[in-house]
Amino acid sequence: MPVFGNGNRSPRQSPQAGANPDDPTEPIDSYRAGLLEEGPKDCISPNPDVFSYFMLKAPSEQKEHKKFTVDAGMSYFLVLLTLAIQCTLLFCVYNKVIGRNTNWQHGIMNTGKDWNLFQNSKDGCNDGSSLCTFIDGEYSCAPPSVQLVGHWDELDINKDGIWTRQEVMKSRDALKCKYAVDPLEVFGVLITLLNERKEHIWLHPKINSSEGIHKDYFTYIMGDVALCGYRNEDMCGNLLQRGVFDAPLKNVSVPRVGSTITSALEYCRGLLEQGGLCERVLPSTYATWKIESVQECQEPKYNKFVYTDPSDGSIKSLLEVDYEARQDYETAKTLVFRTYKFGITLIWFLLIGSKLREVGKYVAWAYGLPFKADAAEEEADRKTDRHEVHFISMTHRVAMFAVIFIRICLLLILLYVGLSFLGRQNQYIDLLLDGVALMFIMQVAEILYDRVLRQEVRTSWEETEPIPLNKLHVSWIAKRPDIEDVLFLVAVTFLTLSFTVYYNIELVEPLYDALQCTCLSQGHNCREAHAFSSSFWDNYWTNEVPSSIQAIAKMKIEQAAAPAAAPAAAPATFTVSAGRHAVNLLKFHHQSHLR
Repeated sequence: MPVFGNGNRSPRQSPQAGANPDDPTEPIDSYRAGLLEEGPKDCISPNPDVFSYFMLKAPSEQKEHKKFTVDAGMSYFLVLLTLAIQCTLLFCVYNKVIGRNTNWQHGIMNTGKDWNLFQNSKDGCNDGSSLCTFIDGEYSCAPPSVQLVGHWDELDINKDGIWTRQEVMKSRDALKCKYAVDPLEVFGVLITLLNERKEHIWLHPKINSSEGIHKDYFTYIMGDVALCGYRNEDMCGNLLQRGVFDAPLKNVSVPRVGSTITSALEYCRGLLEQGGLCERVLPSTYATWKIESVQECQEPKYNKFVYTDPSDGSIKSLLEVDYEARQDYETAKTLVFRTYKFGITLIWFLLIGSKLREVGKYVAWAYGLPFKADAAEEEADRKTDRHEVHFISMTHRVAMFAVIFIRICLLLILLYVGLSFLGRQNQYIDLLLDGVALMFIMQVAEILYDRVLRQEVRTSWEETEPIPLNKLHVSWIAKRPDIEDVLFLVAVTFLTLSFTVYYNIELVEPLYDALQCTCLSQGHNCREAHAFSSSFWDNYWTNEVPSSIQAIAKMKIEQAAAPAAAPAAAPATFTVSAGRHAVNLLKFHHQSHLR
């Protein structure tokens, strides 16, 4: 049997010039000669897997025993069993990985949970299904109530400095559509929060009657609502480290924060702790956001740091928190990890590509092999080696094409699922284990072949010489197998690099920014990081809160003066009226006396 590595033929099996035309092996030699003279050549080696075994076992058994044997039936059964197992494994992986990530399309991102991490701004109402919204290049990941409170200009419709219940009802539907939270609930939340701070400030009658909230009260309480956007008490150390409470500690200007590190932590934890003020007061959308963001950020990771009190220089050891999901995507952005993932993905592409090339050989062999034509050819074929198959039955040809079609579909789906499976993994060991798991699916054909078939059959099959065939080709490249191998490697490398770049641009970068904004309220593209920056808090505690407290004190004086004027005028009115009444009585008495 000729071995085609460089197109040379084995003299032992090549037709010789002047061969006897009456020789019964002449049809076979003619077939070989025709095969060798046509187009680019290739060969199929007897691989130790059920697909390669299936390709030739039934024809060779038919050739040797003139019937369909048990070994031939086993080759069919093993192929069917392999396809069934691979389909089952692939379905489970597909359902697990792809089924939960379909929302990645059309700008909707998902990290494997049943809810979305972020979505693009789009027409229609905000359904509240996403933790973050992507608008004009920025992510907004604060809870809906915090997002609403940050837009006073949309609340005070008539611009009179008071957010009234009438204005709430007038713009209720529009605000609910935009921010996915009922503004009437938020209005009640602010009233409740102000009542919680009544030991520090005077409350206007409009607040006590829930009629309206002045801009100064809104400014005063907005800090509490903004702090609720930091999710839980673990973030209090981070806030101290960022300098959020530096101004009140230095200036002792905010009674609710206090003047010490301990009092600032107590204020922060009182808002953010489990069952704290934020959780008790804010709407149900806040609780949903809090639970989902905690799950999305995954396990907390703590680091120790030392904080210096800006007022007296005292120091205190505290813990800052970070989260596993954000750290994983931060790792995924590094050059080392990208190179590591590129290598594993390249191996996966090569494995699938090599399997597709192998299937292509099977197609060429099944397509080019002739049918049995007459008794002379059949007799000639029988005298050759039993593993040499020169003809194929229609039944086996149809079975082979059916298996080839299913294999191509499985390989393409497995390529897609594998890339998704590998792409979403951002840890070194887990990525390697995922690659091994995917390769296990590919190795099912080898495992069944090795563990089911007896040693005698396997040895006989594996010692068979390679099978020659004509390539299915469309260009001159097929005539240069060396160039073909180089182009195959270049194509696979290019596809792997393209996938890696695409994945990093479309998934890793935006997910990292969104997780950083969601988990830590940080990042260049995070709206809350800019809206509630250190400069904002310094200005808020130093200027806005004292100004609002002074304005509230002024309102208190004005309110106290207004009711005092009314009682002062009342006695005068009563006196005049009483005097007139007395004069009338005297006149009536005098007239009666004259009569």
